[in-house]
Amino acid sequence: MKKRLLSVLLAGVMASSLVACGTKPAESKAPAIATEIKENVEINFWHSMKGVNEEALTKITKDFQDKNPKIKVNLVYQGGYTELFEKLMGAAKSNTLPTMTQIYNNRLSWYIDKGLAENLNPYMEDKNVGLTKEDKEDIPKMFLDDGIFGDGNYSFPLNKSEMVLYYNEDMLKEKGVAVPKTWDELKQATGKLTIDSNSDGNPEVYGLALENNISTDFSIFVQQAGGEIIDEKADKINFNTPETKDAVEFISSMIKGKTATLAGEDKNANNTLIKGKAAMCIASTSAIPYLEQGMKSKWFAAPLPTYKKDVQLYYGTNVAMFNTSTPEQKLAAWLYTKFLTNTENTSYFSMQTGYMPVRKSASESETYKAFLKEHPVKEIPLKTLDKGYIGARQVGTIPALNELGKELEQVFQNKKTVEDALKAAQEKGEKAMQEARSN
Repeated sequence: MKKRLLSVLLAGVMASSLVACGTKPAESKAPAIATEIKENVEINFWHSMKGVNEEALTKITKDFQDKNPKIKVNLVYQGGYTELFEKLMGAAKSNTLPTMTQIYNNRLSWYIDKGLAENLNPYMEDKNVGLTKEDKEDIPKMFLDDGIFGDGNYSFPLNKSEMVLYYNEDMLKEKGVAVPKTWDELKQATGKLTIDSNSDGNPEVYGLALENNISTDFSIFVQQAGGEIIDEKADKINFNTPETKDAVEFISSMIKGKTATLAGEDKNANNTLIKGKAAMCIASTSAIPYLEQGMKSKWFAAPLPTYKKDVQLYYGTNVAMFNTSTPEQKLAAWLYTKFLTNTENTSYFSMQTGYMPVRKSASESETYKAFLKEHPVKEIPLKTLDKGYIGARQVGTIPALNELGKELEQVFQNKKTVEDALKAAQEKGEKAMQEARSN
């Protein structure tokens, strides 16, 4: 009896030592992933794609199911991005998360922090269902690295786009304005292109239209001014800095000068351009199909005009899986993710939508090259990948930027000075980020 008691005590001491040293006992290791679909399995994919985007997604999904008859993919449209993310948060709290979702990484970070996101590394590295070295090198490094958090990879690039400057060629030609390449040139061009025929302060045509949610994309202007609006590595908000001030003064000078406008009731800046109420607009390349459909005048696009640094903003959502599903469902979701983003399908998706392919082999294929000859505007985001930038992703980024947006409105409406607004944005942004992390 004494020997048995001693053995139990020794075992307890050894287990405690393992935990104290940071080494987990063998039985706590995560089980190996499933690598074969043996029985019928059903997965749910929540998304925000509509119109041509949803049509392309549906076609690719049908092709996948035809080739994988044991897997059924339920495409569940959840409304716009905001609605999708709100529903995901509700599902997380009620333990009803889908198998997989379309999501921005600055939203996904919360689910990673709460231990709800599935690490894709075991799937990516598996010899049977994973990616080859060539596969990984085929995906632009900026997009692949964006899914890496710590030692894990939690998302895979799906629909990617670039923020660009669209312009009405006829309007620029009529006013003798060249496509602006710098901030100074953009500011001068907006003045020349603005039309206020009766000088009542309400132009019939603005030189430039901007998105309503400008704070979400404001990071690129701060980057071009030489700053970093939210430093992810240092985990620091930089709203009240000289670089952010430069960016705010640049944008606000055009808005307060009535040569630039937010989209307002048009909802999106590309709609203001389509309606002929602006000569130029800054928007995502995802708007290309809408411009192709709606623009009556000749139009084209160019990379964003630059300032101190030549940096271009890339964004778009990714595919992520939740770890609340069965091993077979997670394997099915991974196989579907691979299929969605392979060379053939990312090429097809790009040709049908405003998004760019997420594989180099797709854009280099003869089929895609022939497509670009007929749609040269789609080549713009492919040419500036080496200058690409993607914003910060840590938990609390969105609430912090929302506070910045509120203060920017005060500046645009002449209710606050830039200095006062940025000081308030810094304080409120830091508080919002901390609250998001304690939620």
